[in-house]
Amino acid sequence: MDFSLQNDQLRITIQSTGAELKSLVNLATGREYMWSGDPEVWPSYAPVLFPIIGSLKDGETEIDGQQYQIPKHGIIRHSDKLEFFSKLEDRIVFRLCSDEETMARYPFQFDFRITFRLRNEHLIIYHEVMNTDDKPILFHLGGHPAFRVPFYDGDRYEDYFLRFEHPEDSQSYKVTDQGTVSDDTRSVPWTENGTILPLTHQLFDKDALVFKDLNSRSVNLESRNHGPVLKLDYAGWTHLGVWAKPHGDFVCIEPWIGLADAANGTGKFADKEGIISLAPNEVYEMSYDIKIL
Repeated sequence: MDFSLQNDQLRITIQSTGAELKSLVNLATGREYMWSGDPEVWPSYAPVLFPIIGSLKDGETEIDGQQYQIPKHGIIRHSDKLEFFSKLEDRIVFRLCSDEETMARYPFQFDFRITFRLRNEHLIIYHEVMNTDDKPILFHLGGHPAFRVPFYDGDRYEDYFLRFEHPEDSQSYKVTDQGTVSDDTRSVPWTENGTILPLTHQLFDKDALVFKDLNSRSVNLESRNHGPVLKLDYAGWTHLGVWAKPHGDFVCIEPWIGLADAANGTGKFADKEGIISLAPNEVYEMSYDIKIL
């Protein structure tokens, strides 16, 4: 089931399965910003990543001495148990609470809420994780929105680039064939003193770009022919992924707290890089902002 919300500038549509943002439309122009979810290429729009990002080493992880299998990107994505929790004039909220099914894969009790809020030309996506367990819970958190590229008729994919807030010289950590993150890096084709990352389909031949140490906390998607399209502000997030399917007409700009398992990792959940530990009855909050330009 789909749920919609709009103000005088934007209209959004969220599918209840996985609480995925599937549509973001500028009402003045009628233009759609989100990827179409073409099942022949990549049948998603904006997966919500919790309690892991990416893949587990060998497909499983150790928690309190037991082995658990958590699917790629976690238990929110593809879940049909998210509750349509509330809707106000400017926001819509979905919720997932732990149950026997989630505990079988991720043995912690939690109350997870995601809020989509419209404010003028902004869509702000808030995440709240409440620890309802009697012990600390461990998790990662991430966003995975996929934006249309090319955005304007007549443009090519190669006419687009990402403009970063500050000059960058970071390399990307390599993603292995197993979906884990290596200590090895690969070069990134930065231009204009590191502020511009040109988009090409070949950029993603070896999977995502994975950044751990960017200076920037915002990035624009822009067309060389038409100018800025949108801005994503990810202040507070510790890592960033940039990804697309080779030959997919989209780009994902992914704010993360944490990473996929390390290729040389221990396999223990508590040892995952960037893991968040949340005390009982505490709430963890994190958001990112998409601004239409």
